[in-house]
Amino acid sequence: MLHLKYRFVFACLWFVISLPGQETSFPWPDGKKAALSLSFDDGRNSQVDVGRDLFKKLDAKATFYVVPGNMQDRIDGWKQLLADGHEIGNHTVYHPCTGNFQWSRDKALENYTLSTMRRELTAANQQIKELLGVLPESFAYTCGNTFVGRGRNTQSYVPLIAELFESGRGWLNEASNDPAFADMALLQGIEMDGKDFETDIKPLVDAALEDGSWLLLAGHDIGPDGRQTTRTAMLEKLVAYVQRPESGIWLAPVGTVAAYVKEQRQRQSDQLRDALVFATTFDQGVTADFARGDARLYSAASYEQLETATPNLLPQEITLAENQGHFGHALEFKRKGQPVVFYQVDGNLPYATKDWGGTISLWLSLDPETDLEPGYTDPIQITDSGYDDAALWVDFSDKNPRSFRMGVYGDVDQWNPQGIGPDKNPAFNQRLLPAEDRPFQRGRWTHVVISFDQLNDKAGMARFYINGRPQGERKITESFTWKIEEAKIFLGLNFVGLIDEVALFDRALSTEEVKWLYQLAEGLPALLGK
Repeated sequence: MLHLKYRFVFACLWFVISLPGQETSFPWPDGKKAALSLSFDDGRNSQVDVGRDLFKKLDAKATFYVVPGNMQDRIDGWKQLLADGHEIGNHTVYHPCTGNFQWSRDKALENYTLSTMRRELTAANQQIKELLGVLPESFAYTCGNTFVGRGRNTQSYVPLIAELFESGRGWLNEASNDPAFADMALLQGIEMDGKDFETDIKPLVDAALEDGSWLLLAGHDIGPDGRQTTRTAMLEKLVAYVQRPESGIWLAPVGTVAAYVKEQRQRQSDQLRDALVFATTFDQGVTADFARGDARLYSAASYEQLETATPNLLPQEITLAENQGHFGHALEFKRKGQPVVFYQVDGNLPYATKDWGGTISLWLSLDPETDLEPGYTDPIQITDSGYDDAALWVDFSDKNPRSFRMGVYGDVDQWNPQGIGPDKNPAFNQRLLPAEDRPFQRGRWTHVVISFDQLNDKAGMARFYINGRPQGERKITESFTWKIEEAKIFLGLNFVGLIDEVALFDRALSTEEVKWLYQLAEGLPALLGK
């Protein structure tokens, strides 16, 4: 039988062990479940006159994004606010906004350049340093505008904020911030001016608790009522709500939360990097970017002619697709063909005869129904023998609509001692795990992960993920025996489409780590330090 699988799947025998819905499990401090930051713009007098005593009474800390000139009338009060533990952020010198506001016409962002904005931001920092003795690390976009220039000369100044500050906060946004994903230079800020606690703000807090996010509220004046004014009554109810011991909310200034989030991101990246044993991004060619074993990609005339394999020579059906990858380049399989390509397993995926664990990660871009040719196709298959004998793979089924499945099969003589073909073998189909999510689309990238642990043990388990979401798991009780020198990492068997960022890890990644891997801001190159 050709190793490129002829299988019939019995739907009634798909015993999927469903996992709970994905939850954000970001490690907020002290067992908290979400974070909340209160912030105020412009450096208005009421922030000192009303806000200082209010926050002192409430024992709460906030962030104040100031225009230096606005602080002059209350400079002693601003110094006291700083001494009380509040954060001072940068809100520019002149508060430029779009010139569509008549009051901003003489300082319109449409007439700014990046150089103009850089000078103003550094000047504001210097003035704040001279007035208060502190150099701001946080910034809030004036009017929520993030651009300079107009028409074809329009440019975002978000990269400038990323260079000069630890964080940048928006205005009039609608979402809280996912700590694992959010762009720290463009945090989402939700208005709290004029809002009621019960009807407007409490639902936002509860939603942040539900998904483990960081809610960043933004206001201006502080008082009982008025235009662009955050109500004191609302703040009192809000702070009382989040300060309950059972609330699960961490209330802290923007800079404090931003620093903590960055620290946790770095810790998570370091842990992933420590577990990484193989990575290929195809950005510099087909040789792996990082490998503990042989980094070269081999090609052979067919699956049955592996002895003909030659390193670093792609068959005509396969090419590098420049700037079409998840990030950078990708490996493109133009059409179905006999030639195969693979990396060696030896050294690149540590193998153990007892309690063996690891993780396989890759990105795919294709429309299965229109791109794939008839027959089964394996984007990745790792084995020393064949698809049904000590093998790990994902595949698309042979007919439309295509099912996408994980297959992790131990030694064939244990799970299939009678050698029954897959189309008549319930034991084969019971081990398949179809994905519940199937977001594949041409021009769109989908992240696929197999995480396995305790193989070569009766408690062996394999887990399947799509775009960071668990799809289910399978018990693997049979042995998993390899001749390591013969084991190979096959890519694109019968596949048509794009493959990118193939990575292997020497342990089973947790659900939290798989989500982190999926959400890496700049993909696998960021993990490699590129």
